Amino acid sequence: TVRLRNEVEQKQLSAFGEYVAEILPKYIQQVQVTCFNEMELLIHPDGIIPVLTFLRDHTNAQFKSLADLTAVDVPSRQYRFEV
Repeated sequence: TVRLRNEVEQKQLSAFGEYVAEILPKYIQQVQVTCFNEMELLIHPDGIIPVLTFLRDHTNAQFKSLADLTAVDVPSRQYRFEV
């Protein structure tokens, strides 16, 4: 099954991601919406718990599950891991 791109949903997710970044600028490093309308947040390591708590508890979010958590290892960097 191929999921069609929904421009309205993409704009809403992008706007919500920017809203979260404005609320938590200390932790949110980057926001993007994928071609499959999935919001991705690049978070500073110190912000994992505060951001997930915000997404769970905030009235405009109320997220119920974490669908994916990804890690990247870049050996040439001083701080080589991104989670």
